[in-house]
Amino acid sequence: MRDCMLIVVLAVAALGGLAGVIVALRRSLARERALARTDDVTGVRNARAFREAAVAEIARSRRYQHPFTVACVDLGNRVGDGVLRSAAVALRAALRTTDLIARLGRDEFIVILPETSAAAGRLVLDKLRAGLADLRAVGDRPLSTSIGGVTFLHPPAGVDEIIHATDERIADARATRAPSHVTWNAVPGEP
Repeated sequence: MRDCMLIVVLAVAALGGLAGVIVALRRSLARERALARTDDVTGVRNARAFREAAVAEIARSRRYQHPFTVACVDLGNRVGDGVLRSAAVALRAALRTTDLIARLGRDEFIVILPETSAAAGRLVLDKLRAGLADLRAVGDRPLSTSIGGVTFLHPPAGVDEIIHATDERIADARATRAPSHVTWNAVPGEP
């Protein structure tokens, strides 16, 4: 009987230790998942996290028939990590907590603005521009920031359509030196 009791105690202790290991592994996995979706320079989401969030926003838009806006910010060429971090802070300050900001490329950020109309999207572009106005590149020269936005009244086919549409807006913003916004897939006659 004493041997059985010892075996039971050892088994319970082993299970307790195993449970502790499982909890530690789950925490480690959650931390690794977060790191895999976070830009290590700026602390905002990365391109992978943006793509996942964009797929979810497209599905939400499709289900609830709500518009959403995507804004893209290109800081210009050859900005340092300090400028990238400052830009991330400024962009976060101009956004709602429900908005998602991600670093898409070396000098490019992208923002998903859920349930944001065209008029509200244009206001956000102005807030983003104002928030970045005081940033300076190396040598205290102003950044050549380009900001573009697209409001999707109807959900796009996929993430690539979002990126294509924002790339067009960035090109237009570079050419005009002003924020560029368009309402994508609008019904003719709608604003």
